[in-house]
Amino acid sequence: MAKKKKKKINSNKKVVKTTTPVEKIKEEEIQEEVIENDNEKVNEEEKETKSVTSKKEKKTEKSSKKDAKKIKKSDKTDNKNKKHWFKDFKAELKKIIWPNKKELATNTTVVLVVVIVVSVLVFVLDLIFEGLTSLEVKQLEKIQNSTQVVNEVTDNVTDENAILDESSEESNNETNSESSETTDEGVDLNTSDNSEE
Repeated sequence: MAKKKKKKINSNKKVVKTTTPVEKIKEEEIQEEVIENDNEKVNEEEKETKSVTSKKEKKTEKSSKKDAKKIKKSDKTDNKNKKHWFKDFKAELKKIIWPNKKELATNTTVVLVVVIVVSVLVFVLDLIFEGLTSLEVKQLEKIQNSTQVVNEVTDNVTDENAILDESSEESNNETNSESSETTDEGVDLNTSDNSEE
């Protein structure tokens, strides 16, 4: 019958009508059913709107009772939420496409190879940077040693210059004292010559 009804409905859509009186009666019954279904839907919607308004009124009247019930419900909903969460968790785990052994092995080897390559690269870079820093340290030590040598040489030169200055002053003093002694002796000789005469 369901197939016939569909055919009849489809045939109603067509412009050409070839219906018999029995078919007309059936069509009317179908139309009545559709109208009844529509009416039922409208009635249900009206009931829902009425129930919503009546619920709002009841809420205002029973607020104290609901407060107590809310506490109980919150405990129940917490338990329900926990149970619901675990059910959802299991459902999500079922949705996961787990790799087979071959895929797992290939993915694992790829990860291990990448880790090894990166670690070797980091090791090589570490050696390069260590060599560069040790070279820089050696050059800095050479520069420091050369400056120490230059400082020592300049200290030695200044010491030698000071010694030379002192010795030249002493020699000058000695020559001056000798020359003064000779002049003093010359004066003494002259005075002694004069006294002899």
